[in-house]
Amino acid sequence: MYDPRRSDNPRTMHNSSFRCSSCGQEHAGLPLSFAADYPDPYANLSAEARELRAIAGSDQCIIDQQEFYIRGCLEIPVIGTGEVFMWGLWARISEAAFEEISDHWESQGREAMIGPYKGRLANSLSIYPDTLNQRLEVRISPVGSRPLFILEEAGNALCIEQRAGLNPQRAAEYACLLLRMANG
Repeated sequence: MYDPRRSDNPRTMHNSSFRCSSCGQEHAGLPLSFAADYPDPYANLSAEARELRAIAGSDQCIIDQQEFYIRGCLEIPVIGTGEVFMWGLWARISEAAFEEISDHWESQGREAMIGPYKGRLANSLSIYPDTLNQRLEVRISPVGSRPLFILEEAGNALCIEQRAGLNPQRAAEYACLLLRMANG
């Protein structure tokens, strides 16, 4: 069964085409997944500081043995499609939560054994105002799937869309904007 939170699954809406606002051409398959490679505090360090002060992997990051980050997914339903617009993001969590998650990283059934945890979003998203440090809940998923992030600050635009969903046209607009920014 397809799981959008698995690290090896790209997300596109296959039965949809969209007109790109960047190039004006029609494209098949709406991209629905965008990700931050690292938490912002790590990304903002110089290469030398990263080497001296941080440890970063594909799903976990530690800075100065005091800041603990985990990678997860923030899903926004695309209304009427059964699809989700997915952000691969990072959350800052407590050291105790980080250690417990690490201890159960490969434990089958971990989603029923541990969590949820409180955290803070560790990425600024260019298409939303004020996402850095938003309060969230980290819900553990089965082995092979990244945790799910549920925002808690109801007045924030990203939180509103996570709860209400995006119409397909809005999802296409976001995809075009994000692709344009990624390509320069």
